[in-house]
Amino acid sequence: MSELKPLIRSCCEDISYIPDIEKTLPTQSELASLSHIFKALSDPIRLKIVFALLEYEICVGEMANLLQLPQSHVSHQLKILRKYGIVEFTKDKKMSFYYIKNAYMKSVLKMTLHGTKETHV
Repeated sequence: MSELKPLIRSCCEDISYIPDIEKTLPTQSELASLSHIFKALSDPIRLKIVFALLEYEICVGEMANLLQLPQSHVSHQLKILRKYGIVEFTKDKKMSFYYIKNAYMKSVLKMTLHGTKETHV
């Protein structure tokens, strides 16, 4: 586990770093995008879907089999993940194969899972 660097203390009664802090905050647009991603990932079924997609491209029927859920429910969850740019799909004949849209999202998911495992040791 890596060591965290010491935090800088900012206080209204001592030294305030508000101008410096403001420079590091995301824009309103970035905050809206982040909040949508976190909302999309806040559902356990959708989280299970994205973790299944870390190393695989999976069709809706196969995902329904994996999750033991109706295909319509899985399609609905995938639609939400697509809406927020987390997953995408390619068509192959009649089948739609879903995958995680970018490598950064895969990294975030893997790091988050790893961090969760470390805190529950």
